[in-house]
Amino acid sequence: MGDFFLLKQFIDICATEKIFDGVRKILIAVSGGADSLALAELLINSRRRFDLELAIAHFEHGLRGQDSVDDASFVKTFAETHDIKFIGGSGDVKSFATENKISVEMAARILRYEFLTKIKGDLKFDAITLAHHADDHAETILMRLLRGATSEGLAAMKFRTFSKDYGLLIRPLLRFRKAALENFCRQKNLSPRLDSTNLETDATRNKIRLELIPTLEKFNPALVETLCRLSEVTAEESDFISAQADKIFPAVVKDDCILRAEFLKLHPALQRAVIKKFLVQVTGSIKDFGFVHFEGVRKVLINNLSGVELPKNLRANLRQGKLYITKNFYGRVDCFEK
Repeated sequence: MGDFFLLKQFIDICATEKIFDGVRKILIAVSGGADSLALAELLINSRRRFDLELAIAHFEHGLRGQDSVDDASFVKTFAETHDIKFIGGSGDVKSFATENKISVEMAARILRYEFLTKIKGDLKFDAITLAHHADDHAETILMRLLRGATSEGLAAMKFRTFSKDYGLLIRPLLRFRKAALENFCRQKNLSPRLDSTNLETDATRNKIRLELIPTLEKFNPALVETLCRLSEVTAEESDFISAQADKIFPAVVKDDCILRAEFLKLHPALQRAVIKKFLVQVTGSIKDFGFVHFEGVRKVLINNLSGVELPKNLRANLRQGKLYITKNFYGRVDCFEK
């Protein structure tokens, strides 16, 4: 695939999917690898088409010693060569991981996104643009499948996602394979940085990339494209179900409780959507909730049971045809206070 053809395909996808609608100021997250370098080059070459103002941001995580420092210098030079504003940042990822008892990978992600979000806010950018591509998308879908994700979880990545923590995130490369992006860099005479940690098999994602996907591709050479197509369709269906749940929600949920009689009229897909929306409304977040908890609440309502225990020291209680969320204090059950 020639560089001109890939650029044309990129522009066609962005225009068709309305990826940059309502967006003008874009902060591009660039690590220095082939993916983000290709993204930056594509955006630079198409910025007039979409009337975009660009800046490049790089977070130096300090995990690879001098190599990490060189990554930052490389990205800065790339930005300056293209006369694009550069913003750099750094953080002690290992210390952050130890202090918060999380993996180094998770710590790096948190600090990188916090840095990007701060820059986005300080400079009043409309969105952060990320270089996730089709291979990343497929890996994420497989990771979620292995963890028991439902259909909503399979809608892993979208071209545009609004996060309450990070704002608008844009991923224009979701239909491009990594190999095509690497080839684009070669044709543009770009020399991406190589992160050797991506070749280690100690992290789950790397094992999926280096071991599982190549094995599955023996059964289906188009595995990545198939998984990405599944995710796109699932995302659209999930959005539709969510929109329908929003419409019927006021009739099913009143005074912070689910009315069992109304709930039983719903299709199972809408029942699950209503339960999730209800739990978000009452508890503020369903971060610690999984499929087993949503199904537990659904079974209480369907089978007219007394209740079920939930995360965060909560309990769903069904009384006189109404399901409430209550908080447990030292063996005593009190009404949940938002």
